[in-house]
Amino acid sequence: MQPQAVAQGQLDAYNNQDIEAFLSWYSDDVQVFNFPDEMIYKGKDKMRERYTNAWNQNPNQKAKVLNRIVNGNTVIDKEYVTGRANGIENHVIAIYKIENGKIRRVYFIRD
Repeated sequence: MQPQAVAQGQLDAYNNQDIEAFLSWYSDDVQVFNFPDEMIYKGKDKMRERYTNAWNQNPNQKAKVLNRIVNGNTVIDKEYVTGRANGIENHVIAIYKIENGKIRRVYFIRD
């Protein structure tokens, strides 16, 4: 599967707030970082917990890709996040490192 299809699949599941579909795009030992190297958490169990809580608090939250760059197995998305309960909208850059059709590492740059 092409890396951009993996990134888009997880984004579609994110916007549908479908936790099982969302997690299916990630490796079991996924690592999530604040760019460049501050680990936020590791593993699907932690990811499930964080996104379930976030979506419970923000049931209208969505992300729209404003720009996507694909370079080999790396996908870089500039996203615009809306629908948060606090009313704050923001831009996020997400860097997805994909291995064997799954997202293995994610790096976030937040404004």
